[in-house]
Amino acid sequence: MELFRSHCYSIYCNSLWSRYKVATMNRLKVCHNDTLKRLLGLSRWCSLSMAFARNGVNNLDVIRRHSVFSLRSRVELSTNSIITSVRQSSAYVCGPIQQRWLGLLFVQNVG
Repeated sequence: MELFRSHCYSIYCNSLWSRYKVATMNRLKVCHNDTLKRLLGLSRWCSLSMAFARNGVNNLDVIRRHSVFSLRSRVELSTNSIITSVRQSSAYVCGPIQQRWLGLLFVQNVG
């Protein structure tokens, strides 16, 4: 599990991703899940919900939310003048990255 955490949690700069197709993200999720299944010797077609929980491993959505929350928190709390200027700009407030962050952090359940 340490191997999985060290290699599959480090999706560098994923908190800055703002332009991608849903199909691309779905393929990444499948790859992430298939990697864990192979490490655990599970069938490709089995559900991973219990495997994630039992092994204390996060799924890709949780990893991405954590990355976004961490970066957004650092940006919001920064006293650096350059970061403050960017944070106050309309590009930051209304831009695609902020919209993606809000969509990841505040998931709405429909139904």
